[in-house]
Amino acid sequence: MSNLKSLQRLLVVQAIYEISINKERIKEGTEEILRDIIQNLDLGKKLEKSNLNFAARLLDGVIDKIDQIEDVLSKSFVDKKKLKTSDNMLLAIFKPAIFEIIYEKNTTKNIVISEYLAIADRFLIKKETGLLNGVLDNLKY
Repeated sequence: MSNLKSLQRLLVVQAIYEISINKERIKEGTEEILRDIIQNLDLGKKLEKSNLNFAARLLDGVIDKIDQIEDVLSKSFVDKKKLKTSDNMLLAIFKPAIFEIIYEKNTTKNIVISEYLAIADRFLIKKETGLLNGVLDNLKY
């Protein structure tokens, strides 16, 4: 995962995950959250040529559209009980992926799914990655 957009997607997933664990984190603002993650993951060199506009737009978009995103996620899950018991990391991957598929029209759905599956491979077991793929491929919005 070396592409700047891919790394920025990873940053957004990490930020959403952190916010899901610590709701107070959202008060710090998008830029500060992203910068903290870059510093903690030692990604400074890889992202030094990036202005993080893409990551900031994604994170702000997810925060702004969270109710709609969660509604789409709920409609798209066949097993509602599985959604309620899903890991925070899985949900953190779903949210920006859904945002991109619905609101960011400059990248195809297949590319978005592929990008988030690559992120999922870093954090999730194969069964959860398969669930992610199936749900994203069959979103109901």
